[in-house]
Amino acid sequence: MLDPTAAYRTAQVVGASRTGQIVLLYQGAIRFGAQHLAWLERRDMEQAHKSSIRCQEIVCALRGSLDLSAGPIATQLDDLYEFVLRRLMEGNMRKEAKPTEDAIQVLRGLLEAWQELAARPNSDLVDSAPEPIRRATYGAPASSGTLVGAGSYAAGGRR
Repeated sequence: MLDPTAAYRTAQVVGASRTGQIVLLYQGAIRFGAQHLAWLERRDMEQAHKSSIRCQEIVCALRGSLDLSAGPIATQLDDLYEFVLRRLMEGNMRKEAKPTEDAIQVLRGLLEAWQELAARPNSDLVDSAPEPIRRATYGAPASSGTLVGAGSYAAGGRR
């Protein structure tokens, strides 16, 4: 049976600009991080783990799409993603809320910055036609499989 919500989300991602896709990824990471916290509070460790892994996979996809040769901003983003991943893994392993809360705080700050970029017309980071979403494997922290890539950003290259 066709899930209308999934069809809507797919249309939303496919129709978004490159920067818009990145915004959607940040929103998804924050949503799964918040779900991790909610499941921890309910003491459902299996669901908390699944939500944390989903959040980590999204951050890995964002990190994997960086072009580190683009300059210091890309390198700084890479460092932030590394910090966020460490905090998410720590929160998941220890089953504690604080590390995940720290990670979500960083992701919210980055989301605000990307939302501002997405709102700018004629930004160098916003393509006139969205880049198609490619399925790629990034070194996911605790799960194997494929993820939806964030596209390339920070000067349009690949990591």
